[in-house]
Amino acid sequence: MPLRLLPFRPRPALLGLLALLFAALPASAADEWPHDAACREWAKIAIPKQDIGSAPADCSAQVLYYGRDGKGEGRDYVAARHCAYRQPREGDALLESGDMFGGSGVLMMLYANGQGVKRNPALAKRFACEYGGAPAEVSGRLGHIDDIADGGEPMDICDDVTSGMMMGFCARRTADFAKVGREPRWRALQSAWTPAQRAAWAPLRKAADDYIQLVSREETDMSGTARGMFSADARESLEIALLDAVTRFDGGDRPTQKAADFARADKTLNATYKDTMAKLAAGSGDGAFGDYGTIAPDGVRETQRAWLRYRDAWVRFAALRWPDTPADAWKAWLTTERAQALADLVHEG
Repeated sequence: MPLRLLPFRPRPALLGLLALLFAALPASAADEWPHDAACREWAKIAIPKQDIGSAPADCSAQVLYYGRDGKGEGRDYVAARHCAYRQPREGDALLESGDMFGGSGVLMMLYANGQGVKRNPALAKRFACEYGGAPAEVSGRLGHIDDIADGGEPMDICDDVTSGMMMGFCARRTADFAKVGREPRWRALQSAWTPAQRAAWAPLRKAADDYIQLVSREETDMSGTARGMFSADARESLEIALLDAVTRFDGGDRPTQKAADFARADKTLNATYKDTMAKLAAGSGDGAFGDYGTIAPDGVRETQRAWLRYRDAWVRFAALRWPDTPADAWKAWLTTERAQALADLVHEG
C-alpha cells in the first residue's frame, strides 16, 4: 500500500544540547580536548607525512571509502585516505560542512582497520578524538579500536553511536546507499516503457519528490535530537513504497478500489483532513512544541497541496502506462491512502 506513513514522534528534547554533542576538538591544542585525559594523550600522536598524499578538491572520502552503493562499487582506500586528509577533520568543521563521513571519521576507520595503510591504533585514536561527538561515542570508539587488536570486528563510524544527532547522519547515509541500490530496479522497470510513458514519469517523479520531502519534514515530528533519523526513515519508507507500487502495477496487479469508490473516498479524505487540522490546531499549545511535536496545520496544509499535485501526476502517468484502469480508480486508491496517513498523524498506533 504505497505512500502511507505512520507518524514518528520522538519525545521533545532541549535543542540546545545539540551544540554539546559535537564540540570543537582542535588538534593543535591538546589541553583543550574534552572527554578525558586519554584524548589529550592521543592529540600528541604525529601524522605520518608520507600518508597524506594528494587528492582533487572535489573528492568524496565517503564514496571512496564505502563505494557509491555502500557495498564497494568504486571503493579505493588509498584514495579515500588522501581525500580525507584534504577535508576538515575537527568535529565541528565536519558538522558545518554537512559531511560527517569524511575527514577524521574516515581516517579513524582506515587506521583502526588497516585498510589501504598499515594498522595504527594510536593514530586511529587521535582521529577518533578529532572526530568527537557525544562523550559516550568517543569513549566507545576508543574502546572499539582496542577491541580490534584483540580480534574484534572492524569498526565503522556508526557502530558506537549514542546521540540522536549522529543517529540522523547514519540513517541518512543508509538511505543514500539504499537509493543507489534501487537504481537498477528503476532502470529495469523503465526499460519496458515507451518514450511517452517515460516522459510522463518525469513530472510524476518530481511531484513525488516534493511530496515525500514535505512529509519527511512537515508530517514527521522533528522536536527531538533524533529528528534527523526520523526524517530519513520517513523519506526512505515512502521511496520504498513508491518503487514497490510501480513494480506491483507493472506486474499486472491493480488497486482494489474501483472508480465508483472515489466519491466516497474523497468525502472521507475531506472529513479526515478537517478533523486532523482541528486537532493539530487545538493541540498547538503555548510552548515551542504542541501535543504533536512540530507537526502543525500550516505544514500539513502545504503537504496536502503537494499530495494533490502528486495524485494528478500519477493519474496522468497511469493513463499511459496502465490504461486498463480508470482514472477514478487510481484516485480512489491514492485518496484512501492519504486519508489514512492524515488520520495517523493525530492518532497513536
